[in-house]
Amino acid sequence: MHRIEYIVSERLFERLSSEEQKLWHSHDYEIQTGLLVAPRVPELVAKSELQNIAKTYGKFWCTWQTDRGDKLPLGAPSLMMSPQDVNMGKIKPGLLKKRDDEYGMSTESLKGSRAGIVGLERKNPMADYWVHHGKGLAVDIVETDMNRCAPFP
Repeated sequence: MHRIEYIVSERLFERLSSEEQKLWHSHDYEIQTGLLVAPRVPELVAKSELQNIAKTYGKFWCTWQTDRGDKLPLGAPSLMMSPQDVNMGKIKPGLLKKRDDEYGMSTESLKGSRAGIVGLERKNPMADYWVHHGKGLAVDIVETDMNRCAPFP
């Protein structure tokens, strides 16, 4: 899967409207559970950066679903949510095993090594909205007139 993730500090996140905040997720769960990884970067090296990222919010778009075998980026991009609980069915354990095998890592070992990483002190309730409020969001592509900013050849 190809994706683009935007990451903002807690301070910037708090300046966003509540409607915009619904589109963002916190990073602490992904890091503490070993879901977020830096392949081929030793955990000891990555850990200090992960401590910083655990206190941020992210918004990411999937632009190309290579995991389904697409040869090109087909269809509209999708706004993706951050998984918040492996047991809620959001993440298939087989996918974690496949990732672990591919990169020679262990999600369980990562959890242990990240036990001391602390996330946001007071997580905004609008973050991770999809998980905590049991509601999804749909993003539609709408045809619109574009203003010309620069002359085209």
